Amino acid sequence: MATFSPRTNPPEPLSGVPDPPLIEISPGRPWLTVAETNRLIRQQGLSLAVAQAWIFDEIGAVISLQPEEEKALIRQYMESQRVNSDEELAVWLKSKRLDFEDLRYFATKGERIKRWQRRRYGEEAELRFLERKLELDQVVYSMLRVSNQELAEELYHQLKEGESDVAELALRYSQGKEKNTRGLIGPVPLAAGHPELAAKLRISQPGQLWPPFLVVDVWVVVRFEQLLPAQLDREMRGRMIDELFQLWFRERVQLLMEGEPLPPLPHLPPDDESLDAPTATPAS
Repeated sequence: MATFSPRTNPPEPLSGVPDPPLIEISPGRPWLTVAETNRLIRQQGLSLAVAQAWIFDEIGAVISLQPEEEKALIRQYMESQRVNSDEELAVWLKSKRLDFEDLRYFATKGERIKRWQRRRYGEEAELRFLERKLELDQVVYSMLRVSNQELAEELYHQLKEGESDVAELALRYSQGKEKNTRGLIGPVPLAAGHPELAAKLRISQPGQLWPPFLVVDVWVVVRFEQLLPAQLDREMRGRMIDELFQLWFRERVQLLMEGEPLPPLPHLPPDDESLDAPTATPAS
């Protein structure tokens, strides 16, 4: 590929020695000098994006895909771009100023990163889940919120004696968003609400009605309806793997941003075909 620069006015450093453009904006046409590129990255706030891209590139290069897997992913990517023939592909690549290697990178990047995540953190997902389970469990409960303690006590006794139902009282008296949901809240994470509310929900039994208690400046009446325990299914396992990856990723990005030495990439266990099944449908 040619390296001719169309730029006629590159900056001249104090030394008087020309600083040739080396960094391409349009492929094959160097435009920016190294110093300009460094300045633009810094002054335009691009350092974080470049650091993240560098690490994604670093981990993606570790993962190899079978040729048939790459072909399937490329075909899937092309379909997402509405490219359906070799002729259309040639036009598309030219319009984007890309070559086939760029296409291969875009099409397989996501799968490579997913596989790196699964191989690195797949065995730690269960432990992460157990550590986070109390935060991941979801609950359904009914709630009334009013500003007057005496009214809260009266509503509580009506519910306790079965004289009224939550839906009716919420519509008539409640001052929170539950007024629009007939008093029903959830499913929501157990730890999502105010700490005092979460503490009561955590020890509640289905159907348990709590006497009014004060949360900040509002009186609350709560009836626990249902606990929905979190399950370590495929979706949840993927979520735990992603959480672990994000913790590592943010730390590595921060080291790069601060100019600190980067430790070697973590060791990956051997391929597990049950985890590394291709995302795309292989060609028939």
